[in-house]
Amino acid sequence: MESGIRHLQRRTKQRLKAASFLFTAALVLTASIAMPRTSDAAEVKLSGSGTFKPPKAEQLAALPADLGFSQSDLASGNWSFSVRYEDSTPDAEPDPYAGRYAGAIRSFRLVIGSTTLDLPVDQAAIVVSDGGDGFPNRESIRVEAKALMPPGLLRLSWVQVNQQPKGTDLRGPAGVLPSDAMAPYSMVANLATANPFDRFLELRIDRPGGDPRPLLYLSSSKLTVTAGPATAP
Repeated sequence: MESGIRHLQRRTKQRLKAASFLFTAALVLTASIAMPRTSDAAEVKLSGSGTFKPPKAEQLAALPADLGFSQSDLASGNWSFSVRYEDSTPDAEPDPYAGRYAGAIRSFRLVIGSTTLDLPVDQAAIVVSDGGDGFPNRESIRVEAKALMPPGLLRLSWVQVNQQPKGTDLRGPAGVLPSDAMAPYSMVANLATANPFDRFLELRIDRPGGDPRPLLYLSSSKLTVTAGPATAP
């Protein structure tokens, strides 16, 4: 009788161990399913090149020598940019219709004439607005960076704006962008806009001390911009 009881106790313990193992395995499986998937994350290369209207000769002569670009660079009227970014970066903006993807950019390079400038990635971001920031009639994608230079603060942006008449609500699926999520790279390169001049590269260097007049301002829609998976280092 005692041997039968001990046998029953051993079988009960074995069953409890097996049940505990299955429960633990189920928890591990559930946790693995719940964890964010990063396998679909991809690094994207965005690049563009084109021309801008060079500053006038007297404007070039008035620029400081430590601007970062020579007079011949600016007189060339040629520029290009390239950006590498991670497309799975989370949104850091609480506005439900505006997304700010700080930390997404891995590199941001500007070339004017024969001079290359690598901008600091900790001051760069991708900003998506699906009618956010108080402008429901405006959708936009900006890839932007800042750099503090001896003559002032440099700001560079690839800007695309889909703007409709005031009173139009583009939030949600009503417009080109369905949300403030990170847009597909095809849109980052070529967002549908109402006006071809609403897609442009902009460079601004602000004077120190709060002077509202920029030291240098360049802007142009005459660019060819492409984007796709980054396959090379």
